Parts: sequence; C-alpha cells; structure tokens
Amino acid sequence: MSVSKKAKITMVSVLLCIGTVGACAGIVLSRGVIEKGDTAAAAVSVSEPAAESVADESSTESAENADAPKEEKIEKQSFKLTSFKKATVDSYDMSIHKAAASAEKKVQDPNDFTVEFPEDTEEYYDVHNEPLNFTETRSIAGEYYTVNDIISGSVVTMNAHDMICSMVYSEISDAWGDEAIKAQAVAAYSFLRFCATHGIRPDVGLKTNYTSKIENCISSVEGQVVVYQGEIINAVYSASTAGWSTASKNIWGGDYHYLQRVKSVYDSKDPNWGLEKTYTKDQVKAILEKRVGFTLSDNVMEWFTIARAFSGKYISTITITGNAGQTANIPGEAMCDLFDLKSIAMDIIFKDGSFTFKTYGWGHGTGMSQWGACLYADAGWTYDQILTHYYIDTTLALSSFYSQPAPQQTDDNNDTNTQSPQDDTSGAAADGTAQQGQTDGQVNAADGQDTAADNGGAQTEASQLLS
Repeated sequence: MSVSKKAKITMVSVLLCIGTVGACAGIVLSRGVIEKGDTAAAAVSVSEPAAESVADESSTESAENADAPKEEKIEKQSFKLTSFKKATVDSYDMSIHKAAASAEKKVQDPNDFTVEFPEDTEEYYDVHNEPLNFTETRSIAGEYYTVNDIISGSVVTMNAHDMICSMVYSEISDAWGDEAIKAQAVAAYSFLRFCATHGIRPDVGLKTNYTSKIENCISSVEGQVVVYQGEIINAVYSASTAGWSTASKNIWGGDYHYLQRVKSVYDSKDPNWGLEKTYTKDQVKAILEKRVGFTLSDNVMEWFTIARAFSGKYISTITITGNAGQTANIPGEAMCDLFDLKSIAMDIIFKDGSFTFKTYGWGHGTGMSQWGACLYADAGWTYDQILTHYYIDTTLALSSFYSQPAPQQTDDNNDTNTQSPQDDTSGAAADGTAQQGQTDGQVNAADGQDTAADNGGAQTEASQLLS
C-alpha cells in the first residue's frame, strides 16, 4: 500500500509552482511495520542521499523490525478499530514529492513587483492509502446534539441523523460524487462528536429539505467516525486550500498530530482559486495608515514585508514600515478584514500604481479540503482514502451510542429550537459546485473562534480547536 510521504520542501514562494513536483533519491525507510489497530499510514522519513552502506543498514533494520513480534494494542472504550495487514518494505511507495528548488533572489522593479515570501522549509504529507473496505454502520437517529445554526440564527437541538444530513447539505452540493459526500458525512459526524465530548456547542449550517442522494450516502456510512489512537478526532474542514492544507498549530495554536500540512493537488480547480481584489496605491496607503497609526515609507516596496508564512502562501504576519523606520506587524487574518479577502493565502502584486491581492483557497485550510475531496472522488478515490489522506495516521471506527437524552419540548421563551431549523433554499448551486450563499468562518486569531461571514463558500469552519 502507499504510505505517508513526508518531505522537506524549499522554495521562494513567490515563484512557487504548486503543480511541479519531482522525485527525490536517497530515501531512507526508518520503519517498515504497521501494528495491529494502528493507522493506515506509516511514516517515511527523508534524508539527504546517504552512503550505500547506510541505506543497506536501514533496510536491514526495517526488515528485522517487520519480522519482530508486535504487542497487541488494546481497543479503547467502545470503538471497534479496523485491523490492518502488516506491511513489508516492498509494500511502500518510495517516491516523494518535492517542490521547485529555490531560485536566486532577483532585483525587482519598484513599479512592477510581487512581495516575496520567506523561504519555505516546512514538511508536508501526501498520503494515498489502500481502501479500508470498512462497511459497519449503525443508526444515529436516537442521538441528540445542540448546535448554533448560522443559517437560522437559532440554537437547535436535533437528532443526529437529520442533523448530519442538514449539515452536509449546507456544506456541499448533492451533484458531487458519492465518495465526496460520504467523506463529508463522516467528517461532520466526527466533528460533532468531538465537540459534544469536549463541551463545545459548535457553529454549523443546517439546511433542510436535503435530497434522497444526500441521505442515502449518509446512511451508507452512518455511525462511522475518524479516529486517531482510538479517539474520535477534531475533524475540521474548509472549502479549499492553497495547494496544501495548514497545520492546526499555525491557525489556532493547538498542535494535533493528525492536522498537519497535506498536499491537496486538485484545489487549483476550485472556483475560489486566484480571486483578485485590486486597490489603488492611495487606497492601500490610507487603509494601512489608519490601521498602524503612522505615515508609510516613501518606498512602496517597503510597505509590505512578509515576516512569517506557512503551507506555501498562507501569511501569518506582515510587517508594515513607516517613513521614519517605524514598523507594525499585521496578522494575515487582519489583512483579510482590511482588504476583504477570502483567504490568508495570497500574493501581493504591485503594478501600474495599484496593488492586487490574489488569494488561493477559501477558509482556514486546516483538515479536509472539501473541493479537494470532491476532485479526489472524481479521480477514483474512496471516501476513506480521502479522509486518511487529509487526517494523518487515522483510521475509521464504528462509534458507540452517544448517551445525551432527547430534549424536552421547550416553551416560546426558550431560545433552543428542538424542531427543524428554518428552510434555506438560497444556497442551491446551479452548476453542481460547492454551495453558494452559505457561510464560511473567518478565523479569529485572538480566541480561536470562527466568526461567520455572509456569502461564504462551501463550509462552516470549526468553532474551536482545544489546545
């Protein structure tokens, strides 16, 4: 089976060509076994080309480890974990993706330039596991959950089956492939269970009148969850990425092993890819000076310096420079607010007296890319292959019954709605793409919460990551 391919990548991101990858020689396999109950992917570590004797020793050690008896893992709580066939060295896909090499820094024209990124040396995963063929399901209609419905503006308690159908229908189009819908269903239910377990009332979209296709896909995977080391994961997702998903530590600060930087090869086909907003030089100057409280440098090339970025083009911090040498740091999220942008992954281009902000993807980019899932499904991937691609070292399990009792009917003075949420038909997509007219959370870096913004893309993002 194919496994996790974890690579060091180096490039000047302004010259980044997301679709250009190459093979890398000198791979050393550090571990060649998967224990029973472990995840579907084993790590492959990468090093510089080593002497032949070192490579031989590593291969020999891996082979010995593969033959060594393994301690049985104990199934945790009420999860039924999937068992996996033990792998050998020959089972691994030894290829590795590597981005374009760094180019020499060139002198830019002050009248026509793109703001340069720091060198990107982050690791990333690109996992393609064999299908799990996990088919166990159970009804979740007897479970009840309470959420903040961002479509109706109400607090809603609903049985889990109807809630997941409504959540999925608000997130993606039923014109998408079955495997993409199943992946969304399992991720949404896993996210709901994670939030309930940790006392979080999440913000989600609930769109009623879901179609029979949506319900049939959900019924085929009902009760399944994504687990890491026996525990249900925080299965966050966003509409799309900038070619790589983002690690949770770079967005909310909580470092989850299964929420790392992952290659998402099809996201450039998302309609939200490459959206542009253009402002004149004077408009940008006025916006920035109001924000930072000082006069900008006379050199327009000093207005923006990308101090820190991650996952390619995702901007963490931009430094603004004043005419007296003052500096102020602006978070990437604040750039979205200032210039009405859809993503903190962007290029900043100056030409002919105007700035163009070109964004990639939509939303925080952590976890599963919904557009990526749609297009991986079109390429023949199963829903579990999609899930274990985006959520590192995870597998599927059949969840136990969630014991929160059904709610009592409330009176008119209570803001909890135990009935169906208000219908919303404005989000129907005419072209079979991600739902339009829905909401997409914008990350608030101050408290880890997402604030809903009108007219978003495909996804209502996770309300919180626990650190």
